[in-house]
Amino acid sequence: MTKTSSLGRMRAVDTKTVELFYLRMLLTHKKGPTSYTDLRTVDGVLYDTFREAVKAMGLLNDEETWKKTIIEIINHTNDRSQLRATYASMLVFSDLEDQSDIWKETRDLFASDFLRSSGLDEYNDEIYLDALDDIQQQVWNCGGGDISAYGLPPSRGKEKTSSVIRREKAYNNDRLKEEVSEKIVLLNKEQRAIYDAVMDEIALAVASSGIAATVLHGGRTAHNMFKIPIMEHNEVKPCSIKLNSELARLIKMTSLIVWDEVVMTNKNTITALDCTAKDITGNKHCFMGGIPFVCAGDFRQILPVIRGGGKNEELKYNIKNAFFWEDLRKFKLVQNVRLKAEDKENRTFAENLLRIGMGETGRFRFPKKFGILVRTRDDVIEKVYEELEANANSYLHFQKRAIICPRNEDVDYINEVIYERIKGDEHIYRSEDKPIGNDEIEIQTSVYNKMNSPSVPLHELKLKVGCVIMIMRNLCPPKLCNGTRIMVTNLAKNIIVGKILGGMFNGVQVIIPRISLASNDTSVNFSRRQFPVKLSFAMTINKSQGQTFDKCGLLLDSSDCFAHGQLYVACSRVTNWDSLIIFRGYHKVNGECVVKNPANVVYKEFFSDMPSIREGKSLVKGNDSEQVIPEEEPELGTVEIPASAYNISEEAATAMILPD
Repeated sequence: MTKTSSLGRMRAVDTKTVELFYLRMLLTHKKGPTSYTDLRTVDGVLYDTFREAVKAMGLLNDEETWKKTIIEIINHTNDRSQLRATYASMLVFSDLEDQSDIWKETRDLFASDFLRSSGLDEYNDEIYLDALDDIQQQVWNCGGGDISAYGLPPSRGKEKTSSVIRREKAYNNDRLKEEVSEKIVLLNKEQRAIYDAVMDEIALAVASSGIAATVLHGGRTAHNMFKIPIMEHNEVKPCSIKLNSELARLIKMTSLIVWDEVVMTNKNTITALDCTAKDITGNKHCFMGGIPFVCAGDFRQILPVIRGGGKNEELKYNIKNAFFWEDLRKFKLVQNVRLKAEDKENRTFAENLLRIGMGETGRFRFPKKFGILVRTRDDVIEKVYEELEANANSYLHFQKRAIICPRNEDVDYINEVIYERIKGDEHIYRSEDKPIGNDEIEIQTSVYNKMNSPSVPLHELKLKVGCVIMIMRNLCPPKLCNGTRIMVTNLAKNIIVGKILGGMFNGVQVIIPRISLASNDTSVNFSRRQFPVKLSFAMTINKSQGQTFDKCGLLLDSSDCFAHGQLYVACSRVTNWDSLIIFRGYHKVNGECVVKNPANVVYKEFFSDMPSIREGKSLVKGNDSEQVIPEEEPELGTVEIPASAYNISEEAATAMILPD
């Protein structure tokens, strides 16, 4: 027998053999144990059983872990409203159903601010009900149901809370009128025509993506606002709104629905809302039940993503092929009067962006002053995240900087490279994985641990203070949406503390708990309890849509842009040509290493006046011939970033954004 210092394989263990099961779990999570005693020791404390040691490591979703999480939240914030909001997201996204014992032991912590405001010396049922009312409101905000379903005492009831309606009416009308009066004089004729056509009283502002929602006042994703179910691309399901619910009442009161970034939405998603609005209003013959519907988008940008689909599917399920498209009144914004006449460089940059968006290029050869062209990936990192170590704990430094790539593989690589350059202690968080609907199949936990999917976070999540992360779920809209970027400021065993980067809540502290997420694109269905985050120094081009950066790196070396509008979206994340850092990579031509020119995928059918593509009709063929902008390409490394690029004001940057 050959002696070895490593254990090749561990026998599978049934969950019914409790201590053996948790012994095996410890062996897979704890490195270099020297004895059973060592295995049962966590943070210097020796536990009597292997299960207790596993619990101390935070790998179990039990009452004790929840209580410890609540205490950690309190240790990081004095804001009881934030405690209740974080707890609400834990309720909605967890499978621990009975909260009665937790509530009894911690209710004073949840209600302490109501006690202070009441002027009383002791807690009473009314004070606890105040706390329960707020938790109920936060649970609804997270997309959950009645808190009694989670084992909590019932709140006062819908008549008392009316939280859904209060939230949408909780605006300072006087201040909003002031903002309107200040901005309306700046509108050009095209913009004013749209304003006059849609202006009214109550409006629900939603967007297709979490990032787009964060830049709207009170904005939320459409799925979260209207309880739109997850559907296959070719089906329509009604929204999960009961006709006697508060949300149904709100929709009846609504004078206007505004939906941003609608181009990236599957047409059936809007159809689902249309069917539901008709049921709620009782108006079966008018689109959206007669509620005015305003949607905004740019067909030069990314279309709906169809899993396993290609061009034909993207064309078939976009909004232009919806039954209501021909009946919509169309407005176009084509004037770009905010660019000053003397700003020739950025005016040329804007014109070239439009050429990319309209598909006037095949293999795109970057013209002069269309980004800083660099030689390596490291050059991109250095120019985007300059002086990284000195600014590692400055959220202002990371606020408007990112590197974007077409594919997840490159995103993961860049994130790992930058992560290694961040100084500080590393915290490793391991998930608790278990099967869904596979009780008859004995699959060892370690098998689930090895499964990775874009729909769930990593089993082994490594983080440091100063890291930039992205939220993977709509935790607490509009603050914490799918796509919200955060800089980590503190790491505890059961929570992550950070500051939001950009959007309406820029700089606001948030607390992220562990939640349970179900995989939906793996060979075996399983649930993973983990922090719903991933590193986000870099992100995919699709994920970046809706954001604007002061410095943006674009990696095109290992993969071309492969979908409609990706190159346009990538290049339009900045407002100045010298804020875009580009690495194209190299390929061999006749044995020589030559700089690559990226592909520009554009479905020109969108820009023709021909009928849109509908089921049963042939596709409209676009002109796929290669065209090149006849501009001389600059030599690599000869363009320098002027100092003014770092000092541009937000107002000046906004003034140069191309109108969508």
